[in-house]
Order: sequence, then C-alpha cells, then structure tokens
Amino acid sequence: MRSRILSALAAVVTVGTLGFTASPASASPGGSTLRVSQDAAGQVAIQQGTTLRAGLINVNVTSAYAAADPETFQLRNGATLSQMDVKIAEAGNWQVDAAKAAAAMQWFVQNTSFYGGLSAIGQVSYKTVLPAGRYYAAQVNNPSATAQTFRVTGNTYAALPATNQSITMKEPDRFVVSGSGGKLRRGPLRISNDSGELHFAQLVQVQPGTTDADITAWFAGGENPTVTGGAALNFGTQTPGRASVVDVTLPSGTYALLDYIPDTTSGMPHAFGGMHAVVTVA
Repeated sequence: MRSRILSALAAVVTVGTLGFTASPASASPGGSTLRVSQDAAGQVAIQQGTTLRAGLINVNVTSAYAAADPETFQLRNGATLSQMDVKIAEAGNWQVDAAKAAAAMQWFVQNTSFYGGLSAIGQVSYKTVLPAGRYYAAQVNNPSATAQTFRVTGNTYAALPATNQSITMKEPDRFVVSGSGGKLRRGPLRISNDSGELHFAQLVQVQPGTTDADITAWFAGGENPTVTGGAALNFGTQTPGRASVVDVTLPSGTYALLDYIPDTTSGMPHAFGGMHAVVTVA
C-alpha cells in the first residue's frame, strides 16, 4: 500500500525531473483573466492573459494530461529554469537523500514564488492577487513540457474576496479548517499558506466514517480509505504568505486533506509527517 501512495505522489507533486525551457506565448489583450490549458501530451498553453493588469486575477487551469501538474510561478534572485530542473530532481529523490531533498525545498522557498494551479487531471478555477512581474505557466514535473511566459503590469490595488470558510497551512506542518459547523460547503473557499515553506491542498474523497487516525494508518501501510473514482479538489502549490479563493464544487461527503510536498527540514513529504486531516463537505 505504501508503494501505491508513492505512485500517486509521483503523479501530483514535484517528483522526477524538470526539463522545460521558456518560450513566449502568443500576444493577447490585457485583462484580468488568465486561462491555462494542458493537452493530453502534457503541453501547456496560455489561452488568454499573456498580459494582465496587476491586482485580482481570475485564473482557470484545465488539463487532460494523466500526470498533470500545471502551475504558475516566478523565479527570483537570478534563479534560472535549469537550476529549477536540478532542484526538482533532488526534491523528488527524497527516499535516497532526504537531506538533499530538504535543501532543494529550501532553495524553492528562497528563489521562487508559486501562485497555485492544478495538481491533478481536471479543472480548477480560482482568484488570486498578482503583483507586476514576469511569470511562467508550466508542467513542473514533466521533462518534455515547455514553460509559457506571461506578464503582469501596473500597480496592485486589490484584495481577495471575503469568504466564510477557509483552509490554512500553518506551522508546524498542519491544516486548519474553518467553516460553518466545522464543515466545508459548496462555494468560495480561501486557501492560504501561513507557514514558512511551500504547500498545496488536495481534497480526496474517502469512505464515510474515515478518521485522521485511519489516514495515519494508511501512510504506515494500512488500508486505503479513498473512494475509487471518488471526487477530488487538487489545488496547486502556494509560496509562504500567498492565498487564493477557490470555488468548491465537490459533492457532499467525507474527504482527506493532504499535502505531499517535501519538507524543508526532513526532506520527507509533508503528508508522511502527519500533515493531513479529515473534513466533511456538507
């Protein structure tokens, strides 16, 4: 069962090698909507929004690729895509060299800014606030993918819309879920990273009655509580201090909340270290 978890991990987080190069997308009118698509071969395209106004951005990411992980990000401090390639490989090799994986994730904290995306096949729509700068949209765990660039210009005078429910990633590595009656509901959901390292949030449908202890047992090699063919919401990586508002369209049920990104101290994926929770969608 543990090997099955690792197979899933390889498909949804920064595992393997990164070998993309930047190529500018075709010109498009400025606006407040960014549409990113990915075909079944893993190629990323910007359908709308190669030039955007700084502020509140409506982002739509769609993928038909089996190992989908199209995300938006910036490079900082003179970091390059080729350096990112190396660090992705080192982070993905955490079982062999956890210390190097941890150092690679520290590099990501210091030299990149991630703004969300889609961490599995399907579609996600969300709102985020983007400052001026040069950005990439890319499949970050597929060596044949090509990074597409887009630009954000102007001054940022915007805030995320208010919501009455949230998922917050905090230190030490944990999820804090806030919602009416302790449950999540269909509609706007704020997902924020209030920690010191990269995180993402994956909601996966599990059997009714599943507890957090059952999730811990699953990661230790026990029974898999997920529902075959069940619903999922897979929101991509966010840098410390970032937040987005996602539309929850999940059917009612019980869900495991997971994060598989490697830790900056242990080098082990956060979920294996206990970063998981069980939530109810009413």
